[in-house]
Amino acid sequence: TRYRFSTTCTFYDPELLEIIKQPFFEEVAKRVLRADEISFFQTAIVTTYPSPNAPFNFYQHVDVQYSLSNLDATPRYMVCTFFVWIDDVTAQRAPLMYRPGSHRLIAKYRENQPELKGSAPLVGGVMLDGLPVLDYTEAVPVEARAGQATVLTTAMVHGASTNVDTVPRKAMVITFTAAGVEIGLPQNQAETKRAYDRELKKRLRPERAYIVHI
Repeated sequence: TRYRFSTTCTFYDPELLEIIKQPFFEEVAKRVLRADEISFFQTAIVTTYPSPNAPFNFYQHVDVQYSLSNLDATPRYMVCTFFVWIDDVTAQRAPLMYRPGSHRLIAKYRENQPELKGSAPLVGGVMLDGLPVLDYTEAVPVEARAGQATVLTTAMVHGASTNVDTVPRKAMVITFTAAGVEIGLPQNQAETKRAYDRELKKRLRPERAYIVHI
């Protein structure tokens, strides 16, 4: 059994807001998205509790799917995701598993489907068995030290793994889009985001509040 807890756009702890507003993430997101200006999208805290007696395993999914025209646009029409590791991530401590390049395989497939090519990206989880059968590479782990960050797209096949260590593994997730890019959310997430954005903009220092677009 995997014991995992996550909460999205629900917290205003000063220490966590300090991370969100760091210019480092803004500048990296600009480079990744090929954008002159970016917009805060969502944030989450994910904790995977220890299950030292459980066998190591992981589930595989995507959170969003793009076409090549989304990924290759300028600015890119996609979400840029940071995992900020609060704890050390080892091979035993719930490493994030991912299949390198899988986001582009799926994007190429969608680009070749007329009914999918022009569709707007929409956040929504799809498990591996619901995705096109493509030549995905084997899954590999992300290991990191506390304080490091991993930048990625959750359009890549990825998933949480079992924490077979004896201590929890915590991560903070921060996401951005290029300014003006609209990525669809399920209705409940969209409502939560609107409320969170309004409050977050008030709580950030004026010189950093511009990253939140409302």
